[in-house]
Amino acid sequence: MDFFDYASISLRFVNADTIWVPLLVGALCFLTVFVFQACGLYVIAGHEGYKNRWMAFVPFVNTYYIGVCGQKNRTFRSVDTRWLALAAAILEFLLVIGYIVSYVAQFKLVDAGCVYEVEELGAYGLPVTSYVLRNVPADLAWAAWCYEVLGYVLVAFDVVFIALQVFVLSAFFQTYAARRYFLFTLTSVLFPVQGILIFILRNNKGMNYRDFMRREQERQYRMYQQYQQQNFNQNPYNQNPYSRNDGYGQGGYNGQNPYNGGYGSHGSGNTQDDPFSEFGDGNNKADGGDPFES
Repeated sequence: MDFFDYASISLRFVNADTIWVPLLVGALCFLTVFVFQACGLYVIAGHEGYKNRWMAFVPFVNTYYIGVCGQKNRTFRSVDTRWLALAAAILEFLLVIGYIVSYVAQFKLVDAGCVYEVEELGAYGLPVTSYVLRNVPADLAWAAWCYEVLGYVLVAFDVVFIALQVFVLSAFFQTYAARRYFLFTLTSVLFPVQGILIFILRNNKGMNYRDFMRREQERQYRMYQQYQQQNFNQNPYNQNPYSRNDGYGQGGYNGQNPYNGGYGSHGSGNTQDDPFSEFGDGNNKADGGDPFES
């Protein structure tokens, strides 16, 4: 399937008078990525001890072998990933055959002059170009059916294949790239680069994703406990702040109150000068006394 993706991409950038040039470019890109994927799967299967590693180099069969290498994880607990990969491989084969037949039918119809370009006004008055069949000979009736019907069938099959691909690649990347499996799966589905990603992960050790998440939770819990012990072992709310050797403990309520020996005769602290002593102590009339006291 990646071959058609590369061919359609190259068709936008390659200027050529013939359709075979973008097809050739697409084939070269497909073979390059295919070799990377095959080598990656071959190395992974060797690390995991899986048999029949030659399957990694066979088209369509290597789609099934991705499920074999990712069998430690299941998208659905009751369904083995290898069965999903097998269904994806069969559907991929049918899609490739269907697209080849569809392209051949289009070429036949174009060469016979049965495809006409029609320009109509669409929404907001914008011109829309469509292609219709006219004067189709009897020997090309199959091509006309493929042109008008097979395309919709292929689209429906393609949607199912993408869903299976998501399940299989999700299980595979959960096994060998647990921390980034969602990103790798999404990238592989949207862009034809899954072979490059598989080659990058070729030396990673396979693991069960649920066991990995359990270990991650335990590690985070241990980190949380260490943080609690380091920062909250001495809880200030479990101690009496007034019994400590501070301003409120030593010189405060449990020691000498600095205000008890400050002014007047109360307390045992050192008596300080009364700033109003020139007016008398308020009780001695000889010193002037309190002017407001009779």
